[in-house]
Amino acid sequence: MTDILYEMKKFISECWENIFAEVCGTVVYIDHNASECLHWHTAGRGYLTLKDAGAIAIHELGMYHFRYVEVKETKKAVIVSTADDPAFYQRTIKMILAKNAFESCTVYCSVPCCTSDYPGISPTEEKLNYSKLKRDIETWMSSKNLSQEPSVNIVHVPLFIALLNKNLFVTPPFGDLMPPLDSTIQKDVSTKLNLLANSFYKLFGSMNARLDIYAVGKLSDCLAENLENYTTNADRRNHSLGSQEIGVSLVLIDRTLDLYTPTSSNMESFLTKILQTFPRLPHHNNDVAINMSPIFGTVEGVLQTCEIPGCLASIEETTFDLFISETEKKLLIVANELLNNMVSTKDSLKLRTPVRISGHCLEKALSQIQITNSVESIMACRKKLQSILAIVEASTSQKTCQLELLNNLEKLVLQNLSVSRESSTILAQLSNIIQTRIKRGLDTENLLALLIHVYALAGTQIRFSNQQERQLEESIADAIFEDLQIFKENPSTSTTSTYQRTLLLLGVNDVAIARETSYRTAARIIDILRSIAEQRSPLKDYRFCIIKPSSEEAIRRVSILEQITKDILCTGVTRELRDLRQRSSSLISAGFNLLLRGKAKNRPRDNPYILIYVIGGITAEEAKVIQDITSVYNDDKIPHIMLAGSKLLNPLDVVDNILFH
Repeated sequence: MTDILYEMKKFISECWENIFAEVCGTVVYIDHNASECLHWHTAGRGYLTLKDAGAIAIHELGMYHFRYVEVKETKKAVIVSTADDPAFYQRTIKMILAKNAFESCTVYCSVPCCTSDYPGISPTEEKLNYSKLKRDIETWMSSKNLSQEPSVNIVHVPLFIALLNKNLFVTPPFGDLMPPLDSTIQKDVSTKLNLLANSFYKLFGSMNARLDIYAVGKLSDCLAENLENYTTNADRRNHSLGSQEIGVSLVLIDRTLDLYTPTSSNMESFLTKILQTFPRLPHHNNDVAINMSPIFGTVEGVLQTCEIPGCLASIEETTFDLFISETEKKLLIVANELLNNMVSTKDSLKLRTPVRISGHCLEKALSQIQITNSVESIMACRKKLQSILAIVEASTSQKTCQLELLNNLEKLVLQNLSVSRESSTILAQLSNIIQTRIKRGLDTENLLALLIHVYALAGTQIRFSNQQERQLEESIADAIFEDLQIFKENPSTSTTSTYQRTLLLLGVNDVAIARETSYRTAARIIDILRSIAEQRSPLKDYRFCIIKPSSEEAIRRVSILEQITKDILCTGVTRELRDLRQRSSSLISAGFNLLLRGKAKNRPRDNPYILIYVIGGITAEEAKVIQDITSVYNDDKIPHIMLAGSKLLNPLDVVDNILFH
């Protein structure tokens, strides 16, 4: 049986090998999403890999990047872009060519040519026309009075996968995709969905997959329909490729059906804590910047801008797996063992294992590494040291107290909702917490994430009183007004928070107008929270996430992903999975589905591979859930499950995308 992981790695490698073969002696312009895909493919060595392939220089590619300078060392350019807007190519490439006299230009783009035989909802004039773009580029290049005819080549390369480990991947070019809370799908979202469908079509086509598609949610259904159109057209052209088919069940899920999981501060998976405590690697949505100064020392002066942080992509895969599956306590023991193995025995004894291993104990041990080990030995252990530093820095983070408090509040929420139900006073309690947030060491953004968590968890199972919601709205308005004043008086030069940027962009100087703006913003937030609670209303089997399995077991929250995965894998579940709307790449299967009025006759576990893709992003906790569920089944006959999503989420990502997008 063909291995889907092998085929996926082969697909990714072939995409990049084509580019590596072309970059020798050229200047490379690459956008952030393509860079992030390359970053994970090369274990954090994206820039070095391009340089090793012979690139003369490497520059950021962006529509609003106006610092393009003339490159004098080469007359050749390679442009790598994942943009879906044809205007991006016109404006950006024209800007680059205005400052350079290139004789050769090769453009690698993730968007297929509009003349290709592929379906789409956008008019042809709104799609990328390779022939027109090539003519335009030739015209721009010729205006530089070149000594020879310009050479222009445009190549479609579906760059969209960042493989994090053998069971997990994200799609950086679609990291900002989030299903809408209402039924409206904006035009730009439809365009992205069509491109994502085309990208999946290329992936599954490369591995000759026999695809069965299941969708849960409106946007997932649209993506499934687009992908079905691609695969159906392919079936009409060629029913058999002559090679062995791989049976794959693709399960698409809308993130907005379960927003309480990504807004949780539950840290049973240590990766969750890492994602909440570390800054993001610059221009990356799925990796973090690990401070390496405890080992290499502090860089000062102008060299600070050249300091390279550690990252998750460059640590060993087995350690990354532990970050997903293990708790902080377990990983502190692992870090201590790694440190013991690294300390040189020539000049010092092995480190003494403390009675209670903590991050602060390991910090002291790290200082011995810096003193006693040579630079060469440190570089040889760089991957392990990055892992240790990630564990130490996360466990000693100043944000830990806030995260623990938020985690305790989540437990209070679940207990209150499960016991009080319709008479729950949780909103009144949260209103009080918002009012006293500064004294408690909490900020507004994390409390907004907690409110999303509460409403998403309650769903339609529990209704909140109008009086409590009015009180909550007033508390939110007061908090926003206070934050407006704080941000105005102390503007941060390194502001990255969407919430902070939103308030600063309001530019309100008059106190009365600021107060009115705060109340208007709070009212909009309450409306959004009510919409969040309604998201699971159309579902039949997965409407509720507060579950009491039996009289002996405590009430607990269960994510939609966990419920769906268990139902798929459990051979004892014979009922129809009513919320999984099935589509199929098989024309015959599609015909039967029409006769059955869309009801699924097959089941996802009928195929040897299952890929679950969450539109809107996935969490470390969900990756751990999948690991835990599959580990229960020791049967070789169960399908192999891969989890994927638009991006790796932390709670503040949800606040940004849902409340302030």
